[in-house]
Amino acid sequence: MEEINEEYERIKSSKNKEGRFNNPFGVSGVFPGFSKVVNRIKEIRKFPIIPLTEEERRDIHPCLKPNFELIKQEYDFKTTIKSTWIGHSTVIVQLEGFTFLTDPVWSDRCSPFTSIGPKRHTDPACAISELPKIDFVLISHTHYDHLDYQSVVEIYKLQKPTFYVPLGMKQWFLDAGIFDVFELDWWEEIKFIKNENENENKNENENENKNEIKLIYTPVNHSSRRGLFDKDKALWGGWIVQGEFRRFWFSGDTAYNDKLFKVIGHHYGPFDYSLIAIGAYDRNREIMRANHIDPQEAVMIHREIKSKRSFGIHWGTFTLTNEPILEPPQLLLSESKKQSLKENEFFVSKIGETSIISNDFNQNNNDVN
Repeated sequence: MEEINEEYERIKSSKNKEGRFNNPFGVSGVFPGFSKVVNRIKEIRKFPIIPLTEEERRDIHPCLKPNFELIKQEYDFKTTIKSTWIGHSTVIVQLEGFTFLTDPVWSDRCSPFTSIGPKRHTDPACAISELPKIDFVLISHTHYDHLDYQSVVEIYKLQKPTFYVPLGMKQWFLDAGIFDVFELDWWEEIKFIKNENENENKNENENENKNEIKLIYTPVNHSSRRGLFDKDKALWGGWIVQGEFRRFWFSGDTAYNDKLFKVIGHHYGPFDYSLIAIGAYDRNREIMRANHIDPQEAVMIHREIKSKRSFGIHWGTFTLTNEPILEPPQLLLSESKKQSLKENEFFVSKIGETSIISNDFNQNNNDVN
């Protein structure tokens, strides 16, 4: 207990140094030197990414049209969370009457360029124009597979949701014409209250009615960058959404750390639901160990944050690293068994599926189409 509290205070004291944020958990956002890059190129040629077969696209990893009627249906705020995977780290999460959208990316490439860079091998589940009413958009960090300029601009143009972003990113959004934006530091909290009569979200002091939600921005072990000269000039992190009855955590991107996630679990757990990355870890773990977790580490984090149910994200959408496209959920299943998780305690779904997260653990995960 004392060690966890000391770690919590140490992380809180981490400062922005010389215009860049410090990662107190180790070195991230750093990749191997030239000789290892050469070996890496040889490795990629030896183990190329094999595209999905038509059978795999149809039967194992299809892209389904979301069941918008199910998404619109009323649900019990005290017992239920609804979650719809759009692809990669983009998820619609419905909790206590609020609808959240995480890291919206609809572009064909997660890159500053339209013709080069990691390309989709699966489409988004729906068009941005088809999205249900979104109250809040949660941005974890600045990397292109998590922050897509065209997507956030279109979402704001169509719906005007409120954006919650890492410290150091507010000006980027203002420059993009997105004005309903709040930036948070690690461990910083903000409360909002839903105005049932006007169907608007109000600041804590503007309304005394029920339906209060609290958002907390948590540290993770990662980095940020969009260009050559802006490394770590904005924070990176995960999001806690805490209602009166239910709460969930969104990991964004992270590498593992043997203390951090225990701190999150101790101060804010248990979580009813978590979105945890399971892909882009690479066959050669030396390449990505300091940047991305693998399924084994994802299960460890699930346990350390005290998550009752977790959903695997950050896989099966973009070609970011060279592990086989369908390997992450396969390894997740085997690791869940090794670490004695219950069946479907940590699960995946098809793109477009809506998962019903309920107190009844035996309820079917995916009530879809």
